[in-house]
Amino acid sequence: MIDVAIIGGGPIGTLLANLLGRRGHSVTVLEKQAQPYPLPRAIHFDGEAMRCFQATGLAQQILPHTHVGKGMLFKDATGKTLIDWSRDQEIGPMGWHESYRFYQPGLEAVLRDGLDRFAHVTLKSGQEVTGITQSDQCATLTTAQWHQIEAAYVIGADGTTSFTRDCIGSAMENLGFQERWLVVDVLLTRPREDLGAHSIQYCDPDAPATYVRGVGARRRWELRLDPDDPETFSDAQVWAKLNRWITPQDGALERHAVYTFRSRIATQWRLGRCLIAGDAAHQMPPFMGQGMCAGVRDAANLAWKLSAVLTGADAALLDTYQSERDANARAFIEMSVALGRLINQTARGHLPEGRMRSIWPKLGPGLGPRDGTAAGGLAPQITTAQGVLADDAAGQDFYLLSTTPLDLPGWTVFTGAQDWLSRQGYSAALIRPDGYCLDGISPGESPGRLTALAESIRPAFGP
Repeated sequence: MIDVAIIGGGPIGTLLANLLGRRGHSVTVLEKQAQPYPLPRAIHFDGEAMRCFQATGLAQQILPHTHVGKGMLFKDATGKTLIDWSRDQEIGPMGWHESYRFYQPGLEAVLRDGLDRFAHVTLKSGQEVTGITQSDQCATLTTAQWHQIEAAYVIGADGTTSFTRDCIGSAMENLGFQERWLVVDVLLTRPREDLGAHSIQYCDPDAPATYVRGVGARRRWELRLDPDDPETFSDAQVWAKLNRWITPQDGALERHAVYTFRSRIATQWRLGRCLIAGDAAHQMPPFMGQGMCAGVRDAANLAWKLSAVLTGADAALLDTYQSERDANARAFIEMSVALGRLINQTARGHLPEGRMRSIWPKLGPGLGPRDGTAAGGLAPQITTAQGVLADDAAGQDFYLLSTTPLDLPGWTVFTGAQDWLSRQGYSAALIRPDGYCLDGISPGESPGRLTALAESIRPAFGP
C-alpha cells in the first residue's frame, strides 16, 4: 500500500506529488491522458504560488518559463484607463515578485520531471480511474485497465468534471457567474510593442475583452460571446474578432477555444480517505488570474497536513482543509466575479477610477484563532542573514519569526519581519509549513504557548 494516490497529472496533482515526495512519502499519480497537453491554458500565478513552487525545490527550473508581470489596466471603450492595477517590479513580501506570467506546458514539464527525483513517487500516464472504494484501512482505486492501487489517502486533482468529486457525492454551489468566452492564443511573428506589457481589461458593454501579454512572443485575447455566436470558430472568424488589435500579418494562431467561465465551489471536499483539490473543488472566471493559484494553495495546505497525519497526527487534522480553504477560495471567486461584472458593465454610467491592490484573504476557521490578529493570514517570507529564504532554511516546516532572538533548542527561529510583527502587536509568530500564521504572542508572553500549539497539531514535530 502507498501513502497517497493522486488522480490527475496536471499542475496541481504534480505539485502535490512533489511536495509529498520531498517529505518522503510514497505517491502514485494517475493521469488519464497518455501525453501532456501541449498548449497554454493558465497563464498567471502570483508570489504566493511561487512560494509554493519554491517548496518543491524547483523554483529555479520554473523561472525560465515565466516573466514578471507588469499588472493590469482597466479601460473603457474609448481607451481611457479607469483602474490601474500595476504590480511592483521589486521582490515582494512572499520573497518573490508579486505577479508572474508563465507558459503552462513548460511549468508542467518541470513539475513532472521533478518527480524523477523520488524513487517512491510514480507518474502513470494513460491510466483512467474508474472506481474508488474505501475501508477503515485504505482506499482502493481501479483503473480502466483493471489495475488496482491501494493508498492510505486519495486526492482528486482531476479538473472541472472530477470523477473523484462525484465519488464523494459532492455537489457544486453556483456563485452566480456563467458566460461563454472565446479564448485565443497568438504567437507574434513580428514585434508589436504597442500592445503593451500590462494586461488590459476592456470594460466595453458592447464588446468586453481581455488582453494578456504572455511569455516570449505569446499573446492572449479573451472575448465575451453573444448568445447567437457559435460553439466553434474558423480561423477566419477568429481573426475577424481580433481585427481591432492584430491581423494575420502580425502573428499566427496557436490555439482558440470557447470556454464557459463559471463561479462554483464544491460543497464537500473530503469523504473519509478521499479529498479533492484545484478545479475539482472550485472554479472561477479568469479576471484576476487566480484560478490555478487557488489550486496551488490547496496543494500547499493539504501537503503538510497529509504528511502530518501519515506520520502520527490525528486524522481530524484533515477536517480543517475544507474549512480553511473554502473561505479563502471563495474570497477570490467573489472578487473575480465582481471584476467580471465590471468588465461586462451593462449600464453606461460612470465607472470607478483609481488604483487597485491585491487581496490577501485569510483562511477560514481551522487551526489557531481567527480573532482579528494575523492568525490565519499569510505571513511574509524573509531572507535570512545567510541569504536563504526562510521557508527553505526551516526545511518547509513550522518556524518562528521573532522581533528578538529566542533560545528555543530544537526550534527554528528567525529574527526579522519587524514591521509586520509590530503591526500585529506580536513579539513572535508561529509560521505554518504553508506560509500562514498559526498564532502569535504579545511582548512579554512566553513562546512556549506557540511551540506547544505546533506540537499539539503535529506530534511528530518538535525537539
